Amino acid sequence: MDEPKRTPTRRTVLKVTGAAAVTAAVGGLRPVAAIAQSSLELTTLRSTSKSWLWAAEDYANAGGFFDKAGVKVNSNASNRGTNVAALQGGGVDIVLGSPGEAMRARSRGLKIKSFIATVNRYASHIVIKQDLLDAAGLTEASPVEDKVMLMKGKKLGTTGPGAAPDALFRYLAVSNGLNPERDMQLVSISGGGQGMLAALGQDAIQGFCLSSPTSDMAVQRQGCGYLFNMATNPPPFLAEYQYIGATTGEETIAKKRDALVAYCKGIALALTSINEDPDAFKTWATEWFGGMEPSLFDAAFANNSKIYATTPVPSEELFKKNVEFIDIVNKTMGAEPVPDSLNYQTFVDPTISQEAVSSL
Repeated sequence: MDEPKRTPTRRTVLKVTGAAAVTAAVGGLRPVAAIAQSSLELTTLRSTSKSWLWAAEDYANAGGFFDKAGVKVNSNASNRGTNVAALQGGGVDIVLGSPGEAMRARSRGLKIKSFIATVNRYASHIVIKQDLLDAAGLTEASPVEDKVMLMKGKKLGTTGPGAAPDALFRYLAVSNGLNPERDMQLVSISGGGQGMLAALGQDAIQGFCLSSPTSDMAVQRQGCGYLFNMATNPPPFLAEYQYIGATTGEETIAKKRDALVAYCKGIALALTSINEDPDAFKTWATEWFGGMEPSLFDAAFANNSKIYATTPVPSEELFKKNVEFIDIVNKTMGAEPVPDSLNYQTFVDPTISQEAVSSL
């Protein structure tokens, strides 16, 4: 497939149209980007403005992949841990995030479907104060059980119950004989990455779970070390896991299917470039994640550039793994397991991304 000749720059990435700004202002959201000019238009929402987790969408905007696909995408950030409820209001067409949050919302009656996959690693990392690691004689390469035991009794920052960072703490605890409600102090922190770093600096928490570059900044500036680098050394069960995808409303599928197909086409082009032309992706990422020390950025890129799916079509096999993981997490919160009625056929619409891929 032909790649766009336009070179992604920081200036083009940060360009936001007036329409996007109005949408964000009305919804109380933070605009991230809006690039492509087209009669097809979608508004998306994610938790934070910049993360490797959302980079496929941001790179698709900056690199002209959405432009080539014929869709204008207005990206916004909420600085909240969970966002699927925004699909009810009509102001947001797509929410980026973990399938777990969306599946819980679907089981509560929200008429939504997952339609695309972008990240196939559970790439929210756990960092903790380096002096705690040193005192325990542990490194990121230490056995999983030993690392989990270090979290016992510690104040650990999450983005709130039901969000992916909170779920990872709970899964690791239960899988290694701990009770997350009793043996850990899970502290909900608002404000996205900056809020998490501020809480760490104020000693409100001793570690946290969040994606890069926030985790890298904690290592660089706040005296932390990696306890779990989920991109390079995850627990075996999470070595391949459909972590980030996109969810939309059934009404949006009915009314804006052409735009959703174009969105998937743009993402597919971006994923191909990320996986087949990493130098171009790195050139863009260097500016997008500006402010990191070069050596730290190089390490972060080496780790996080490998987390992306090769195809945007959601996998039924990985969906089943999502269900197994969510059932474990739900039990720790006193919630019901995923109902049998919520399965790949009822929750996922792969035909949208399949149509996009077949058109390339």
